[in-house]
Amino acid sequence: MERELFALLQLGLQITDASSIDISEFASLSKEEWTTIKEMAVKQGVSAIVLDGVNQLSLSGYNMSAEMKLEWIGEALQIELRNRQQMAVMEEMAGKWKEKGLRVMIMKGQANGTMYPKPEHRSPGDIDCYLFNDKANDNKEAYKFGNVIARSAGAKVDESWYKHSVISYKGETFENHQYFVHTRDGKRGKWLEKELENALNVEKTACAPLTQSTVVPPVQWTAMFLTYHACAHFISEGLRLKQIVDWAMFLKVHQNVVEWGDFYAFCERNHLRMFADAMTAIAVNYLGINISNSEVFPESSYADKIMQSALYDEDYVFGSGKGNWYNRFHLIRNFKFRK
Repeated sequence: MERELFALLQLGLQITDASSIDISEFASLSKEEWTTIKEMAVKQGVSAIVLDGVNQLSLSGYNMSAEMKLEWIGEALQIELRNRQQMAVMEEMAGKWKEKGLRVMIMKGQANGTMYPKPEHRSPGDIDCYLFNDKANDNKEAYKFGNVIARSAGAKVDESWYKHSVISYKGETFENHQYFVHTRDGKRGKWLEKELENALNVEKTACAPLTQSTVVPPVQWTAMFLTYHACAHFISEGLRLKQIVDWAMFLKVHQNVVEWGDFYAFCERNHLRMFADAMTAIAVNYLGINISNSEVFPESSYADKIMQSALYDEDYVFGSGKGNWYNRFHLIRNFKFRK
């Protein structure tokens, strides 16, 4: 069912249209096979997007039951509702921070959604934010002040972890980041954090509006952070199509804006180059992204292994025993030490 899943994703993401693919293969799918596709889409965090692809097919004569279609539509409507609710609460809290002189940068989640043809169909998670003041290079005081403001607004604020606080407000969870990466993992983490902070300080003026009170990160910074974040997911939790599609959409929208020489130099310094190449190759080979910029490298011998891991690995780095996460860890070690 992989081929059908990726074809529907390409349709749902408007990478291609129904006239460009052989849709006859969908006519022969059984009810059980449609169920498998739907279950894979839900597990991978792309259910509403795959449904967008389904809606581009003429379903007369197809073996998807009416009950399944209605259930799928209901789940997509719930995703839309969750996104609307999240955006409203996010803007309310961000407005309180903005009133006190803080800028609110939204990372991942709703920021990545802006690159999608239907942002409301990207499955939402927590709200990741970074607070800063244009006049200061050290934004740690903004982080602390943001926690104080949230608490005064009636939010529950947990500051027990060094990387970010957890703010619970009106049914939504904010992760207010003090750091972008795990800085206590050694010198490499501290170096990567410094690179990301310096890059943001240089590019603050390039933050584009998301809502009245929030902004999205600069494009160049986003390329750097998405690559690190996806790699961290791959090692600790395993990737899902949700993270892979984020990178694919980034390439589709921003490939001609990124300074690729600077990006690849960043990846080389931080042992991320081979992972970045693999993610781009997956976007091209599985999701049909067209690379028109000759500076982008679209090939990797690791792409298939990473894609299979994303589809079928179930374990976590913090689980017991040496499961597939152990294999993922050693694959990344090969990235780091292979010349």
